[in-house]
Amino acid sequence: MDTFELSQLQDAIVQSAVDAIIVIDQQGLICFFSPSAEKLFGYSSAECVGQNVRLLMPEPFHGEHDSYLKNYIKDKKPAKIIGIGRDVQGKRKDGSIFPMHLSVGESKTNGKSYFVGICHDLTAYQASVKAHLKVLSVQDALLEAAVDGIISIDEFGIVQSFNRGAEQLFGYKKQEVIGQNVSMLMTQQHAGQHDSFIDNYKVSGKAKIIGIGRDVQAQRKDGTVFPMHLSVGESVTEQGRVFVGVCHDLSEFKAVLQRLITAEQRYRDIVQNQKEFICRLSKNSRLTFVNNAFSRQLNQQLFQMLGISIFEFIHADERHHVEALLAQLRQGGQQQTVSLSVRMLGAESTVHWVDWTFSSLAGQSDSGDEIQGVGIDITEQVKAKNHAKFLTSFDALTGLLNKEGLMEQFSRRSDPNKLCAVLFIDCHRFRLINEKYGYECGDLMLIEAAHRLKNLLPDGALACRPGADDFIVWLPLTERSDLLPFVYQLIEQCTEPYWLAQEKIAPSICVGISICPDDSSQFPALIQQAESAMFDAKQQGLPLRMYHEDIHSALTRRLEIEQGLRRALEHNLLNVVMQPKYSLHSGETSGYEALVRWHDANLGTVAPDVFVAVAEAVNLGKQLDRWVIDTVLQQLSLWQQAGLQPQPVAVNITSKHFSDPQLYHHIMAKLQQLQLVPSSLQLEITEGVAMDKSPTTLENLNAFRSAGIKIAIDDFGTGYSSLSYLTSLPIDFIKIDKTFVQALESDQNLSLVKAMLAMAKAIKVPVIAEGVETETQQQLLASLGCEFGQGYHYAKPTAVAEIEQQLSAGC
Repeated sequence: MDTFELSQLQDAIVQSAVDAIIVIDQQGLICFFSPSAEKLFGYSSAECVGQNVRLLMPEPFHGEHDSYLKNYIKDKKPAKIIGIGRDVQGKRKDGSIFPMHLSVGESKTNGKSYFVGICHDLTAYQASVKAHLKVLSVQDALLEAAVDGIISIDEFGIVQSFNRGAEQLFGYKKQEVIGQNVSMLMTQQHAGQHDSFIDNYKVSGKAKIIGIGRDVQAQRKDGTVFPMHLSVGESVTEQGRVFVGVCHDLSEFKAVLQRLITAEQRYRDIVQNQKEFICRLSKNSRLTFVNNAFSRQLNQQLFQMLGISIFEFIHADERHHVEALLAQLRQGGQQQTVSLSVRMLGAESTVHWVDWTFSSLAGQSDSGDEIQGVGIDITEQVKAKNHAKFLTSFDALTGLLNKEGLMEQFSRRSDPNKLCAVLFIDCHRFRLINEKYGYECGDLMLIEAAHRLKNLLPDGALACRPGADDFIVWLPLTERSDLLPFVYQLIEQCTEPYWLAQEKIAPSICVGISICPDDSSQFPALIQQAESAMFDAKQQGLPLRMYHEDIHSALTRRLEIEQGLRRALEHNLLNVVMQPKYSLHSGETSGYEALVRWHDANLGTVAPDVFVAVAEAVNLGKQLDRWVIDTVLQQLSLWQQAGLQPQPVAVNITSKHFSDPQLYHHIMAKLQQLQLVPSSLQLEITEGVAMDKSPTTLENLNAFRSAGIKIAIDDFGTGYSSLSYLTSLPIDFIKIDKTFVQALESDQNLSLVKAMLAMAKAIKVPVIAEGVETETQQQLLASLGCEFGQGYHYAKPTAVAEIEQQLSAGC
């Protein structure tokens, strides 16, 4: 490698140079590597001197450099870079590639050729160029996206740019306008003056439009003239001054303005006929204008109101507040608005609620310190709101607190553990009073009961009607011994006869009682406990009942049964068994009764009379009935498909469900779907359902019988057992309850059974005896004329699979 030395002057220049300076010999070996080169490439001079310069080059330059150099030295042809310079890429020690401008010169020293390269880093420059191009791109996008027309011209009036908004506004394409004088977009009057305006501005520096904007007229390509707002800005560039104009079409605005001018002529008529109150107030709050609605609503003469302070018509309790707000409006200095609801006084001190919006008119030359008010009469809305607020806490019928109101009042007590009692009062059999005398009489009775209750309560006690025929009383106590005397007095007062519909009605009530803090200190729990005690009193036929843990246990058990039953219905966890019915004379099977059974994993086996009662109480009776009906009909369909011919199957229907008008449609649709004859199904209802005699119940009875579905009265003898209602009902069977059958040896029960059979014979309805357990019972019933029976004497309730085996064996 040749040595390369610099003079003292050259060394000073090289050491201070910003650009990198590299010297190589004819073999491409580095002879000199300046300090700036060290910074640029990341190598030290010691690492580079003696190395091939391609070390500093990325591919493809790295691999091709030596051949380029040899060809140049050999042929002495002009090189692509020597004496010219070009943009290339360099490679740092860390492997990163960067852009640089490389200028190369050839030098001969001591008869030897050297090549001097000056490397200028272009990284920052190219980033700047890219950023500039990006800005230009954003500017172009903004110009093209602008709705308004944007046009730039030079200082001679020649159009330089014409955006899309300008194309749409003037009707020209940009290529038609760029390079032309901007006066082509002006009316003839303005076009001739435009160039002189620019010349005057260049000389004087004063413009009528630049930085200010003004409304002018412009002309489209088709010759139409339109109003336009023109805003002009000036920019000084290297090429000279550029003026940028933003052109906004005022056609629609001018049309609206013209319509407003026309509408102004009708302003007074419109204002005077508005339903809203409109007024203006002077700086001392005197009325300078009122419209007809304002004067009419307050029942004041229009001319009498003008010049009078508005405070004369505002309720005294609110004048100070309104005066302060109006003063604040005037002191604001700028246009402001306040809204408030105010009681206004009309003639004879009538009160109207008015929702006002007052606005200051500061800055309006024709208004001075005036305030304008627009008001809406909200008297009816306020009344409705107050009534609604009343209803949130009070019962609309009796005026007592509702449950939410009672809870709120209880929450305000200072001592939640202070001795008190909660009474839950139920008017027993109140539904029958409504049905017999009508709801109006029932409501009158509730109103009278509430009146008696309020008169009886001591100071500090609260009464509530949570709904229907129930009342709740919260009674503070000084001593526990005060409680029962008060309850007995309450029962006596509330059961005194009521004179309604010219009849004396003597209702009965049941009262459940819980005590705080003995039973609980939580009010919702106390109410629930008192209600549970009331239900227990009703079931036992007692007038009152104190809450105790046994009631809680029973309530918990009932809740567990309810939740378990919902789960069983949802997941098909119930089971249907069938008990055959036989002819007492021939001993042949005459049909079956479907009975539902339930064994729960947590509750164990739950008796049917228990879970059916819960189902009816929590409105699951309908769902339970439909499950049994669907299950039975599905089984009958499977037997029919297997060629078996079972006798009709009877299903018990809960009391509330039989009055459902959809019951008939559900059963008929299911029979049709499964291709079963209606006579394959029978329905059993209780005496209570039969006695209901509601239109829907009677319609269902007649509809089922007409369709071929037979109806039986179940548990006959436990209810009314009246011949009069039996003769009026469309029924097919009577079922004597098992309690009478199993005590036939008793003379009294024997007489009752004989009477029942006689009643059935009188109306020509066959009888089925339930609970036949002995041969003696069977023979005695047969001798008395009973046609059918079922019970353990014949068969216990049997699984469906066993019934199927019996049917198959019979085939």
